[in-house]
This record gives sequence, C-alpha cells and structure tokens, in this order.
Amino acid sequence: MPANCILVIDAGSSGVHCLVTDLEGGIISLYYQKWDYQSPDDIAPLGKEFDPNVFWHIICVSIRQVLKKGNIRANDIVGVSTTSQREGAVFLDKAGKELYAGPNVDLRALTEGMAIDSVSGNEIYAITGHLPSFLFVPAKLKWFEANRPGIYDRITTVLTINEWIIFRLCGEWVSEACGASELGLVDIRTRQWSDQLQDLLALPRGIYSRLVLAGSPVGKVTAMGSAETGISTGTTVVQGAPDTHCGLLSIGIKEKGQVGIILGWSAPSQMVTDVPVFDTETRIWTSCHLFTDRWILESNAGEAGSAYHWLKEMMFGSEESSPDGVYGLMDNLALEAPPGAEEVMAFLGPAAMDMSHLTLKFGGFFLPVPLGVANIKRAHLIRASLENICFALKANCLQLEAISGLKIRKVAIGGGLTKSQCLTRILSAVLDMPIFVSGISEVSGLGAAMCAAVGSGIYSSLEEAMSAMKPETKVIEPEPRVVLEYAGYYQRWLSAARRLDKLGKEIK
Repeated sequence: MPANCILVIDAGSSGVHCLVTDLEGGIISLYYQKWDYQSPDDIAPLGKEFDPNVFWHIICVSIRQVLKKGNIRANDIVGVSTTSQREGAVFLDKAGKELYAGPNVDLRALTEGMAIDSVSGNEIYAITGHLPSFLFVPAKLKWFEANRPGIYDRITTVLTINEWIIFRLCGEWVSEACGASELGLVDIRTRQWSDQLQDLLALPRGIYSRLVLAGSPVGKVTAMGSAETGISTGTTVVQGAPDTHCGLLSIGIKEKGQVGIILGWSAPSQMVTDVPVFDTETRIWTSCHLFTDRWILESNAGEAGSAYHWLKEMMFGSEESSPDGVYGLMDNLALEAPPGAEEVMAFLGPAAMDMSHLTLKFGGFFLPVPLGVANIKRAHLIRASLENICFALKANCLQLEAISGLKIRKVAIGGGLTKSQCLTRILSAVLDMPIFVSGISEVSGLGAAMCAAVGSGIYSSLEEAMSAMKPETKVIEPEPRVVLEYAGYYQRWLSAARRLDKLGKEIK
C-alpha cells in the first residue's frame, strides 16, 4: 500500500492529467480525461470558454480515479499542487463565483488587443515581455468592459487556471509571478504586479491576489474540497506554476544558457538567462523563471503535438482503441524512411516564432513528382512531419542564440512527443548536439509534484526537490554522418519555408 504520496492536477489544453508520485518522483498512478471548449454564437468562431462546473467535475472524477487506480488512500497524500496551460484565466466575483473561464485559445479580444498594441505595444512589451496583447488578460478585460459591462463591474480577482483549482481546493486566492507573467500582468523585471501597466491601460486596481513563490504552502483542503475530490480534509495545498515552467524544473533546466523544450501540444524552446532579455523586434517572449534570479527567453515553434495528432487522425482515423499503439506504429514507419524522407517536405504548423507578424499561412506537404516514380508512402509523410518539428526547433534555437547573445550549453526535452525515438534521433542530428531526454513524458506534472513536496515540508527548497525527484534521463548523441545530411536538408527546408511565406502573401 503506497504511503506518503504527492497528488498533482495538470490542467492542459486538451484535458486534465492527474498523477500521484512517491517522494522520490516515481509515478505511482496516472489518469487522463479529455475535455472540450465551447464557442457560443456571440463570440464564435474566435472566442472559446469552458464551463467551470463541468471542468471541476471532470477534475474531481479524475482525482478519485487516479487514487483508485493506484490503490491509494486519501490519508497517504501529504500534499497536492497544480499546474496548467498558460494564458488561460478565470475571473471571480467577490463571492468566489466564476464570471469567466477561458483557455489559452480564447481569441475573443482580437480587436481590443490590436487596438492596445497600435497605441502602446512597445511599452507593454517592455513591461511584460509578451505580445500580441489579444492573447492576454488586459485585452480580455477590455473586451468585457466593452461587451459585458455588467460582468466587468463584478470582477474581483483574476487567476490562472491552476490557481483557480487551488481556490476550489482550499478557498485561498493566491498568485505566482510566473503564472501572472503569462497572463500579461506582471513587470518581469521586478516580478510584481505592474502599476505602470495598470495606469497605461486603465485596468481595475482590485483584481490582484497576493503573490507567493511556487512551492509555498497556501492552505488546507476544505471540508467541501474533500467531499468533492476525495482528498482528506486538512491536506496541504501548495502553489504550483505554469506547465512549461514546471516542465523546466522537472528536466533540470535552471542555469544560464541551458534550453528546455517541452514537446506537447506546442513546442516552446526556453533558454535560461540571468537577466531579462528583450527582442528589439518583439518576435519572441521573455518571462520569469521559477528561480527568482533567473529569467526565460522563449522562442516557440507553435503547433507540434497538435499537428502530429492531426496527421495521425488523417492517416488512421480518430476512433482507434489505443492511441499510444497508433503512435508507436507511426514511429516504426518513420524509422523505415531515410533522412530527408525521399525529398518529401512537411509544413504542418511548427515554424520559427514571430509574434510581430501573425497571420494565417499556407502549408502541407511538398512531394517529388511524378508520384508514380517517387513511390511516396505513409512512412515518408510521417518522417517528414517529424523533421518539420525538428527543423522548426532548430530555427527557434538559433533565434534564441541570436537574440540572447548566448551559446546554447545544453538541450533537455520532455513531453509526449519524446516517446518518438525517431524524433529524438532526428533532433540530435539536426541540432548537432547531445539531447537529454526525460525518462517520463509527464514532466509538467512531475515539476508540480516537486513544488508540492517542498510546500509539504519534504524538501527544503526547489533545488533539493529537483535533485531528489529527478527522473532518469537518456542522452541521444548525434550520428556524424546523419548530422551532415541534415545540415543540407535543414537549409532546403528553411529556403522553402521562406518562399512559402512569400507565396502566402502573394495569393491572399
């Protein structure tokens, strides 16, 4: 019977992962439940939201299931923490009732964000390190002020999704600087709520919770929280952080010049810096690291796991009983195709980050013709898709080096796509450096477990928890022959990507 366990709730883009770990970071039990968003007629097609009661029910069921699956008693849980998708937010009224719950893909504030950036974009970027504004909370507040004034007047606090889960568990309203920075509300230099931003955009003053550090105990599971989730009343609830930040913690990325890549729905490449670094062209983001003397420079390749999932459904359908089995089949097929995928090139979403010029682009596959001679099979399309991801990651890593002036010292990766042996081999060759691959895919959840272990008094600091709970790591070394091949294939992909961008502009 397990004893002294950590419980984590990871509210991702596509669903919730609940996991229980031991105090050394070993995963005892894992449960996943998919969820969906709504797009009501008055905000469709760009606006997305979720019913907080439905999502909370899914979370509660998932907690009970992960405990049951692992044969874990409620009293075995010594601490619980949370992590979630970035940019997602929940607005509460003074009684704690949810007025708005929106995911990171809610684009209802497109007009308001563009208006903000046309007047104050450079100033906002200098404060928050994030643009365009339509992705973040200030623009959404402006949308509610203009379109739902009755709701706007009732907004008392703004939380990230994982902080909302904490509130549901223990009744405490707290925030953490990394999460708040991903809402676009924090001065990343000071790691505090930005008074300058409040004045600049005339934001409401009373919506900001007290800021605490990740790993801080913030409350105890209430009687109501216990009745709903099955967690024992009085269990310590600990402040977590955004999923990417927890992922960096899990894969050990905390020193200047190190890069962590969390290969999930998207593919953020995040470099650690010892001072905040800003891109003069506002193409990429800078934000806070969980360690207070570190910052993150991020160049995000965008859709990675989501694009690969699309390819899976196009090839194998969406009704399969074992998705993991299909992904394994895809990986085996990809390994059968040679580097360069017999001249097939994919452009399915992943690209170099440029938030200064957002527009819909054209993509797909470039195939050698005539097809009767080329003999292109599924294996080539799958491998080309994985190469697309790796080429985009290289473009983003080069962008990080150019903007930061730093040489990348180490690359560590985690997330669902790391299950692909083909992808990890390609990435090592494309980057021409060893790749440190986490032995588990649930890296965000494990990072949140480290936070929970600190807040529960098991470890004295995040550094100690990182050392004690780190997962096994596999090192993928580049093959010199393949490195040379991919140097040429990358340049070909880069040239084609630039021409495709130009073509897209011409035919719109």
